[in-house]
Amino acid sequence: MNHQNYMKWLKDKLLPNLPCNSVLVIDNAAYHNVTLEKCPTSASKKDIMKQWLTERNIFFDESETKPELYNKILIAKPKNPVYAVDQLLAQHGHSVLRLPPYHPELNPIEKIWAILKNEVAAKNTT
Repeated sequence: MNHQNYMKWLKDKLLPNLPCNSVLVIDNAAYHNVTLEKCPTSASKKDIMKQWLTERNIFFDESETKPELYNKILIAKPKNPVYAVDQLLAQHGHSVLRLPPYHPELNPIEKIWAILKNEVAAKNTT
């Protein structure tokens, strides 16, 4: 699964069948967490960092190092990112509840996977 396929499934299959004001509970899979605004990371090229800062009218000196530029990005980047999934669902009157990271016991699919894995392991005699 990837973000593009997930969004297509949401739009074409799930949204038309959701009751009004539904709450979608999702885990922290990467395709759930694509943000609308991409912020440079510490691994980004210096030119990308400069471009991001310039687009937001954040002053920097051309002599600043990558770590100095990245520090400015950390200060300026949104504290609460807007996720593409959340925005799509909100546009249709729904909301999202994200499971906390590192708590698979809160995700019912994990219990199903555990049962399936045990069944496969029990039948695997090689």
